[in-house]
Amino acid sequence: MSTALDDRTLAPGEQPGAPAARGARAAGPAGRLPALRRSAGRAWDGVEAFAARHRLAVVAAVQLVCAAAVLALSRLYFVGLSMRLDEAQSLGQTDHRYSEVLVTVAQDVHVPGYHLLLRTWRLLYGTDLETARALSLLFFLAAIPLLYLVARKALDTRWSLFAVVVFSLSPFMNWYGNEARMYTMLVLVTLASQLFFLKVLDPAATGRWAPWAAYAATAVVGAYTHYFFLFVLFAQGAFFLASRVGRSWRGVGRMAATAVLVCLALVPWLLYFTASGAASDTRPQLPSPSSVDFSNVYSQFLFGFQSDAANTMLVAAWPLLALAGLASVRVGVRMSRATAYLLVAAFGPVLLAFAVSHLVTPFFLSRYMIAALPALLVVVAAFLRMLSRRVGVVLAAVLLVATVVGTGVQATSSATPVKEDYRGAAELLEAKVTPSDLVVVSSPFTIWPFERYYDGDARVVTLPEWDRRQEGGLPAFDEAALPAQVDELVAGHQRVYLLLSYDQGYEDAVEQYFRSQYQQVYAQEVSPGMQLVGFRTGYSQNSPVEDQQRTAPRR
Repeated sequence: MSTALDDRTLAPGEQPGAPAARGARAAGPAGRLPALRRSAGRAWDGVEAFAARHRLAVVAAVQLVCAAAVLALSRLYFVGLSMRLDEAQSLGQTDHRYSEVLVTVAQDVHVPGYHLLLRTWRLLYGTDLETARALSLLFFLAAIPLLYLVARKALDTRWSLFAVVVFSLSPFMNWYGNEARMYTMLVLVTLASQLFFLKVLDPAATGRWAPWAAYAATAVVGAYTHYFFLFVLFAQGAFFLASRVGRSWRGVGRMAATAVLVCLALVPWLLYFTASGAASDTRPQLPSPSSVDFSNVYSQFLFGFQSDAANTMLVAAWPLLALAGLASVRVGVRMSRATAYLLVAAFGPVLLAFAVSHLVTPFFLSRYMIAALPALLVVVAAFLRMLSRRVGVVLAAVLLVATVVGTGVQATSSATPVKEDYRGAAELLEAKVTPSDLVVVSSPFTIWPFERYYDGDARVVTLPEWDRRQEGGLPAFDEAALPAQVDELVAGHQRVYLLLSYDQGYEDAVEQYFRSQYQQVYAQEVSPGMQLVGFRTGYSQNSPVEDQQRTAPRR
């Protein structure tokens, strides 16, 4: 055996080229460590050699396992959760004919691409919630191979598969992969756009029409999937122009033509949207985002929706992890053009949304930013690859474990902040109410998911009261008119149960008014942010005072 390949440390008195076992015996237990390291290295090299010989089979097998994991998580934990407010809105909007779908979406804050597709899906396969959620799951599954293709533009096969595994186990992706909304469709279209953008970014492909045509098509589809996709396109356009500075300007005209095409495609919808009132009465009341909100977006991307205490610890750990990583970066490692673009794609659109939320109107929600998540995972994988091999592997293992734990906690914990248990609230009320009681839901639009489950004896109204038979937006809250509204609602009822589940800025005023005027007889936190409070508002001669319900402790 050639001594040039034998890089182990020689024991005292050992001759070069001596058998390894003899050296190990001469050096004692300490001499076995290099031998073990060489054995582990040879085993890893064998795995790499096998993966290199059967790359396509390994890639396909990993992606199939990831798809199976997504399906298993969906079936075990997510698909059976209670309908949430946004999902009730999706179902309500797609219960109508296509023309009416456009009308209802135009009165909302979204574009109609997903809703038209969901309407078709429900006509073909069924109208229940699980069927609607299956469409989002399908988009999630289709995004797995696309993410691999995008990652391969910046990474080798191993690290690309690592990004795919983390993506598939992501608590954030699994949550929205099981929600009847457009967010996984947005991820899928964004990945397709990024794949074609990286193709047109290649100078060798600048003159070919096929990549440009595919890129333009995904741009139009993305613009009709979610308004946030426009920030993705803006970041791509800015990067494309920056990459041409000092080089050939070839392709700039085609990029400009793509931008014009997207604008022209959106004009009919924007005119229709404006004529319908520009969703002036249905916009959620959101505060201007802070730097903490910006950090929370990326914390939720990686670790999902955790309790405030856990999320605070995760966000606080970022500087330490960044310093540890930077201290281990290998000198001389250069960033590829694809990696540089994905870095822009991971942070640029979110920064743009943050700025617009301050300059125009607040709309900064992590789910709107989900298009940046795949690029973030590829950038994280690229960063780990730049580290020394040992540090990179250890941190990759830590990230994978944290992803799995985050998904498990998010799926099973009752403290998960995004869980909205309208089914649980309906079941609680069905067991308590009588025909002489009244259920009051505030804010008014939260009646959509609640009424999907509720089948009790008491009548259900909203506060402010909303007559959905009349045209127009949601009723505005007027604190001065609150006493008269409440008096009119509770007249003739023995008990009133107040369901508070979405704070539009006045829920505390509503609750405090009831507390000041009536005897509280029941309180229960159904899920984070959802509270059910009962009040005695009248007395019946047929019902003794002693039968009043006990107040349940707040959890």
